[in-house]
Amino acid sequence: MSDTSATSLEQIELASSAPAVLDSAHIGDIHGAFGTIRQHDTGVRKTWRARLATLMAIVGPGLIVMVGDNDAGAFGTYTQAGQNYGTSLLWTLMLLIPVIYVNQEMVSRLGAVTGVGHARLIFERFGKFWGAFSLIDLVLLNGLTIVT
Repeated sequence: MSDTSATSLEQIELASSAPAVLDSAHIGDIHGAFGTIRQHDTGVRKTWRARLATLMAIVGPGLIVMVGDNDAGAFGTYTQAGQNYGTSLLWTLMLLIPVIYVNQEMVSRLGAVTGVGHARLIFERFGKFWGAFSLIDLVLLNGLTIVT
C-alpha cells in the first residue's frame, strides 16, 4: 500500500469517527416551537410520534414565520381573488408554499447563526449597490402594498 493511500485511508477513518457537526457556530440545544433537541442527543427515534416531535421541534420556527406572511392586505387580496376566480387558482398555492417556506427558513437560520439581519448580511457579502437595491426594493414593494 502506498504512503498516500494509507494517509487518505487514515483521514477517512478519522472523519468517520468524528462527531457530526451541522454548524460550527451552533452552541447548545435547539429550542423549537414544539420542543427541544438536546445538543448531544443522537438517539434513534423508533416511533412515528417521536419522529414527528423531533421534526416539529426543528420545523416549528419556520411555520411560525410563514404565518407572519398573512397580514390584513394579504387577506383582502385573498378575498378579492376568491370572489373573482373561485377555487381555480388554488393549485398555485401548492407551488408557492414550498418556495416561501424555504426562503423563510434560510433567512431564519442565517439570523440565528450570525445574529444579524438579512439586510446587513446582503450589505456585507454583496456590497453597497446590491444592499441598497434590496432595501429600496423592499421599501417600494411595502409602500405599494399599503397603497393597494
